[in-house]
Amino acid sequence: MVEERLERMENMISQLVQMVGNMNGRLQKIEENSEERHVQLVDQLKQLEIDQDYIWEKAARNEREIENIKRRLG
Repeated sequence: MVEERLERMENMISQLVQMVGNMNGRLQKIEENSEERHVQLVDQLKQLEIDQDYIWEKAARNEREIENIKRRLG
Protein backbone atom coordinates (compact mmCIF):
# COMPACT_ATOMS: atom_id res chain seq x y z
CA MET A 1 0.00 0.00 0.00
CA VAL A 2 2.70 2.48 1.00
CA GLU A 3 4.86 1.38 -1.90
CA GLU A 4 1.98 1.95 -4.32
CA ARG A 5 1.42 5.44 -2.97
CA LEU A 6 5.12 6.22 -3.24
CA GLU A 7 5.18 4.94 -6.81
CA ARG A 8 2.14 7.04 -7.72
CA MET A 9 3.75 10.09 -6.11
CA GLU A 10 6.96 9.47 -8.01
CA ASN A 11 4.98 9.18 -11.24
CA MET A 12 3.14 12.40 -10.47
CA ILE A 13 6.41 14.17 -9.67
CA SER A 14 7.91 12.87 -12.88
CA GLN A 15 4.91 14.15 -14.84
CA LEU A 16 5.17 17.53 -13.12
CA VAL A 17 8.86 17.77 -13.96
CA GLN A 18 8.07 16.97 -17.59
CA MET A 19 5.27 19.55 -17.64
CA VAL A 20 7.57 22.21 -16.19
CA GLY A 21 10.17 21.36 -18.82
CA ASN A 22 7.56 21.71 -21.56
CA MET A 23 6.43 25.04 -20.15
CA ASN A 24 10.00 26.27 -20.04
CA GLY A 25 10.40 25.34 -23.70
CA ARG A 26 7.22 27.16 -24.63
CA LEU A 27 8.23 30.19 -22.59
CA GLN A 28 11.57 30.31 -24.35
CA LYS A 29 9.82 30.20 -27.76
CA ILE A 30 7.47 32.98 -26.68
CA GLU A 31 10.42 35.10 -25.55
CA GLU A 32 12.22 34.50 -28.84
CA ASN A 33 9.12 35.45 -30.83
CA SER A 34 8.65 38.52 -28.67
CA GLU A 35 12.25 39.59 -29.28
CA GLU A 36 11.82 39.10 -33.03
CA ARG A 37 8.66 41.21 -33.02
CA HIS A 38 10.41 43.87 -30.96
CA VAL A 39 13.26 44.07 -33.46
CA GLN A 40 10.77 44.27 -36.36
CA LEU A 41 8.81 47.05 -34.67
CA VAL A 42 11.94 49.03 -33.89
CA ASP A 43 13.06 48.69 -37.53
CA GLN A 44 9.65 49.86 -38.74
CA LEU A 45 9.71 52.83 -36.37
CA LYS A 46 13.18 53.78 -37.58
CA GLN A 47 11.98 53.63 -41.19
CA LEU A 48 8.97 55.77 -40.33
CA GLU A 49 11.26 58.28 -38.64
CA ILE A 50 13.47 58.42 -41.74
CA ASP A 51 10.39 58.88 -43.94
CA GLN A 52 9.05 61.62 -41.66
CA ASP A 53 12.37 63.47 -41.71
CA TYR A 54 12.40 63.29 -45.51
CA ILE A 55 8.83 64.59 -45.74
CA TRP A 56 9.58 67.49 -43.38
CA GLU A 57 12.72 68.35 -45.31
CA LYS A 58 10.84 68.28 -48.62
CA ALA A 59 7.95 70.34 -47.19
CA ALA A 60 10.37 72.97 -45.86
CA ARG A 61 12.13 73.11 -49.24
CA ASN A 62 8.79 73.54 -51.02
CA GLU A 63 7.75 76.30 -48.59
CA ARG A 64 11.02 78.17 -49.28
CA GLU A 65 10.52 77.81 -53.02
CA ILE A 66 6.92 79.05 -52.77
CA GLU A 67 8.08 82.03 -50.71
CA ASN A 68 10.77 82.83 -53.28
CA ILE A 69 8.20 82.65 -56.10
CA LYS A 70 5.84 84.96 -54.16
CA ARG A 71 8.63 87.52 -53.67
CA ARG A 72 9.51 87.45 -57.37
CA LEU A 73 5.88 87.87 -58.43
CA GLY A 74 4.85 90.25 -55.70
